[in-house]
Amino acid sequence: MHIAIFGCGQLARMLALAGWPMGIRFSFIADTEEDTRCVEGLGAVLRLSEKKAPHVLFEELGKPDVITIEKESVNTAILRELSHFCSVAPNAEILWQVQNRARQKEFLNEYNIPTAPYVRIQQKPQLAEAVKVLGYPVIIKSCEQGYDGQQQWRIHNDGEANAFINSMVEITDAIVEKMLAFSMEISVLGVRNTKGEIAVYEPSENHHRNGVLSVSISPPPTLSAELKIELKSMVTELLRRCNYVGLLAIECFVVDGKIVVNELAPRTHNSGHWTQNGAVCNQFENHLRAICGKTLGSTASLGHCAMINLLGCDAPDELISWPHAHLHWYNKKLRPGRKMGHINLLQENSNELQDDLSHALQMLSSEQNKLHAHEKSSGNAIVRQIVEPR
Repeated sequence: MHIAIFGCGQLARMLALAGWPMGIRFSFIADTEEDTRCVEGLGAVLRLSEKKAPHVLFEELGKPDVITIEKESVNTAILRELSHFCSVAPNAEILWQVQNRARQKEFLNEYNIPTAPYVRIQQKPQLAEAVKVLGYPVIIKSCEQGYDGQQQWRIHNDGEANAFINSMVEITDAIVEKMLAFSMEISVLGVRNTKGEIAVYEPSENHHRNGVLSVSISPPPTLSAELKIELKSMVTELLRRCNYVGLLAIECFVVDGKIVVNELAPRTHNSGHWTQNGAVCNQFENHLRAICGKTLGSTASLGHCAMINLLGCDAPDELISWPHAHLHWYNKKLRPGRKMGHINLLQENSNELQDDLSHALQMLSSEQNKLHAHEKSSGNAIVRQIVEPR
């Protein structure tokens, strides 16, 4: 089996690392300026050129059996053309629908899935009208190319709105979304194979710093059994009705005890990295199983797990020497705030995990202090957010 992956980041790397023991070969499609360091040595890399005909691209990729993605910002027109030569999963139509925030909102609304109220705008002066409808505070999100908090602006009052309108920021297509007072951020991963079989992982509770995921905990210590059932039902129904193939991540808020969907990610997801050590079959292997038409692996949890993103820092030797700490490194060049890798912590119960997480975050805060003085207190802030009682 030969799989081509559109993208060369850490998700492509972890897909390939999961697939090699399964006997799968890989090639990768890189954008013109894309850094390919993450996938070095894992398969041939082909730079994308608009001048290449689809059949030539297919040949140069090594005639893969399946093409998949590691990011949403892909050229769906090319994927549609490539689908004449091999399977593409998830399919190009779903990707086109989801990769634009406004289209994604419309898509979710069609399935009666609750989302935050929003207004679509094409130019900055329309912000004033959107605020009249939604009220403050709001968040402006570019419809495309927004990732890890990029191309997003939080607006709390008229002064900030006027400053944004008069700024150098250009807006051609965006949504203005009502900021919700949520008690928890949750994500759930579901996977469906070509035979229609579906499996769903335990949800995770997610904590962010500056718009970037910092920590995921699974299972969430305070999420009710009723909401877990609702999340499983939601992702299962969406996968089935869309005839989806592959892994799908749904990011949600808990607002007044109810689920509100924030975003969909039609790919393996950062909040699912805990599955590499905390589940019987991790998200990367199950995605590959799904798109290859194989029986899905068990999504059962192995205990209580926390994933910590290593943002702009290395992993302290003391931390990765713990017998229940597992390092996953991305082979990137170090720079402040960048996702360099992650650490999974696995314990038998929630209290032990919380103790480990507190200790680990304090160590990482010290490491970040050495490398990035301007982020001096950020790690301790995360410790307080997660460890202190609500």
